[in-house]
Amino acid sequence: MKLMKATIALVFSVLLFSSCRTTYIKKFYKDANRSKICEANSVVMRLKGDTLRVIYPELTMFDFGKDEIKPAAKVSLQQLSVLLKDYNRINFVINGYTDNVGGADVNQALSERRAQNAKTLFEANGVNAGRMQTNGRGASNPIMSNDTEDGRQANRRVELLLYERK
Repeated sequence: MKLMKATIALVFSVLLFSSCRTTYIKKFYKDANRSKICEANSVVMRLKGDTLRVIYPELTMFDFGKDEIKPAAKVSLQQLSVLLKDYNRINFVINGYTDNVGGADVNQALSERRAQNAKTLFEANGVNAGRMQTNGRGASNPIMSNDTEDGRQANRRVELLLYERK
């Protein structure tokens, strides 16, 4: 009987712990939507399991061949950083992207600088650097077709992948 109670307690603890991680990300997701960050800044948040993908598909983030974040994008990322500061158990990966114009090596380096500049902006707005990682993804994973200027503009972006720190 004691073994059965201990087993039940262990299973319950595991279920409770695993649901806490997802609940924390879901709470962030709900708070972000309630704060109107998504609506005001054309943010798309996609929750998959215990990871939240944050994309700004309609926001012009970078000019062609540049790594400097445009003013409107800075404001949006600064607003997100305010919320991220309140959720200190959330870590995230910042992935930088480019359009498909130019060589792969140039685009890779440019995407790395874009991700790093976003990290620097989050740090300047009070988000602990230890919570962030950066990756350059070059022209991979376009969110729109690179056949049009609007599509190429949308692909010049950074995306965030948020997850709870273990």
